[in-house]
Amino acid sequence: MKGTERVRDLNESVIREMTRKAKEYDAINLSQGYPEYPTHDHILEEAKKAIDSGLNQYSITWGMETLRSKITEKLRDFNHLEYDPEFEITITCGASEAIMSAILGLVEEDDEVLIFQPFYENYVPAVSMASGKPRFTTIGRDLDIDREDIKKKVGEDTKAMILNTPHNPTGKVFQKDELKFIRDICIDEDVLLITDEIYERIIYEGEHISPASLKDMRERTVTIGGFSKVYSVTGWRVGYVAAPKELMKPIRKAHDYTTVCAPTPFQKASIKALALPEDYYDEMVKYYSKGREIVYEGLKKTEMDPLKPEGAYYMLANIENYDMNDREFVNHLVKEKGVAIVPGTSFFDDGGENLVRFCFSQEIDSLNTAMERIRDS
Repeated sequence: MKGTERVRDLNESVIREMTRKAKEYDAINLSQGYPEYPTHDHILEEAKKAIDSGLNQYSITWGMETLRSKITEKLRDFNHLEYDPEFEITITCGASEAIMSAILGLVEEDDEVLIFQPFYENYVPAVSMASGKPRFTTIGRDLDIDREDIKKKVGEDTKAMILNTPHNPTGKVFQKDELKFIRDICIDEDVLLITDEIYERIIYEGEHISPASLKDMRERTVTIGGFSKVYSVTGWRVGYVAAPKELMKPIRKAHDYTTVCAPTPFQKASIKALALPEDYYDEMVKYYSKGREIVYEGLKKTEMDPLKPEGAYYMLANIENYDMNDREFVNHLVKEKGVAIVPGTSFFDDGGENLVRFCFSQEIDSLNTAMERIRDS
């Protein structure tokens, strides 16, 4: 099947569908991952100043030079990675466009791409649009990866693996021994690794390790990050790709012809975001930790069985004690209880009928009200 046919066959985003249903039924929206943690005043003021000063036209296609330099500093200090801002950093329209540009630039027709499921819903369409072949390995209920399955799935036709840590929707934070195993597979089979690290600052247990920082991985890794989640600016659409020069060349071509550049005034404000003190991140994690506890304890009072996440701000829950599949359950919740969540099957190639996903990035009062509403579901 050619790429255009694959695009026509893609399903509508279930997450965006549930957001629309939340509006239709005036429900609390715990489906789409937009954060309600307050955006820092310094960032907002910088965006306004940028607009007022006339920064409203195209930036350099690859992004403002100052922002690329600041991201290079951040990658060095936080991720322990070294990149050349001139040739190895590209600013994108959010991490989603970074993922799309990386896959369009690097994956060719019939290349296989291994994806950990449950998965963020954009990965599979991106591979399909590139006329690649998605393959899947499953993260277990215990948050372990299946090493033997990965060995079986990766072979001579595998071009890349996509890894998301902290992981959406399980909340798994990949540990060093797991990343070393993945590194060894990538090296032995000559496979690229595309890493989505958008939630790198939202961790409750464990630590964030960028796979590209492991020995011999920098030259075969594409590292993706962004500002949407950590700084509560999902509508600004500013992300980035970091990759070795030779890998970046085709990624930049895809980026250039799809979006030209990320929004210029919000690039300028993102520079200010990177200058925020460390206590900003500490307070943010405390806020989301409280939301995690509210949702986890609230779900424990129902017939659902929640999985407590190690990072990000999503929580999977098993609903096998209800006489409904995931689709029926989420429709019941949004229509009858006024709470919108996401069915588990939207995160799986095959499976997920007994799972649903809650997002706990909303305001504390909203989370408390949502848990009250679903208590007798």
